[in-house]
Amino acid sequence: MSPAFAEEQPELAEAIARYRAFYHLPATQCTHQYGYITTTGKQRVFVQRFAPDSKGKQETVLLLHGYLDHLGSLSKTIHFLVEEGYTVVGFDLRGHGLSTGDRATIKQFKEYEADLHCVYEQVLAGRQPVHLLGHSTGATVGLHYLQRRREAFDKVILIAPLLRPYMWRLSTVGMSFGKRYIKKLKRVFTKNSTDQAYLTFTKADPLQERKLPLDWLVALKQMIDGENKRHPADEELVFLMIQGDRDRTVDGRYGRSWAIAHYPQSTFVLMNGGRHQLLNEEAVIRTQTFRLIAHYLRHKQGE
Repeated sequence: MSPAFAEEQPELAEAIARYRAFYHLPATQCTHQYGYITTTGKQRVFVQRFAPDSKGKQETVLLLHGYLDHLGSLSKTIHFLVEEGYTVVGFDLRGHGLSTGDRATIKQFKEYEADLHCVYEQVLAGRQPVHLLGHSTGATVGLHYLQRRREAFDKVILIAPLLRPYMWRLSTVGMSFGKRYIKKLKRVFTKNSTDQAYLTFTKADPLQERKLPLDWLVALKQMIDGENKRHPADEELVFLMIQGDRDRTVDGRYGRSWAIAHYPQSTFVLMNGGRHQLLNEEAVIRTQTFRLIAHYLRHKQGE
């Protein structure tokens, strides 16, 4: 058993049962383990594992959530993967969900990568194959990690990766003028899905972050201006990238162009009618997204 998961944690059991019920996480036909891992800066990230009771595929999917979200936000995806026979491992990024850290902010994106590395080494090392499924910020963090550790993941799926936000140039102008006077912005809950029930639930979710620190935007700009621009083309690294054509959270057109230029052997799908939260879209779009994920995980590249 991973050191992240104690045999018994009675002091957490009741709270976790309420957490699992509130976010509609799998409670039957799978084993749910949870615990904390100490990472850089003495931060503690909350890690969970959902393993199907049946033998399943003996494969693991690392699931990474997006900015201002947390792992519980992806409960539909966890259900889908467990039902497909995969063990799911995920964690709340530092400053998100049940993890520690200054809320929703970092000094540089490598802090997220450091957390991912700690989780990988303590929970996933020796478990093969391991696949990566990341959404938005989680997708970008996973991709940057993969650039340094090519052997870490077998198959990689990026959902609406945050390679550049929507209307980014206008945002940087506002940031340059406002950062001297404003430390945090109030979050505006946008219609980033066509599933109204999801939007309503998210707005009431107590683990959703309500403030957007400008320091996080500064770190994002450093990542975009630095790592993305310096990144060389790579014809060997391949992944599946799914992007909604109605996404107004990330700049999908820029993201696809950047990814195609740098990873020309990868597979790119533009989801008709899809917004940013493709994993939490209304049933038709979400089902189409899940089918693409399932097919990619089942088959060899090119099939």
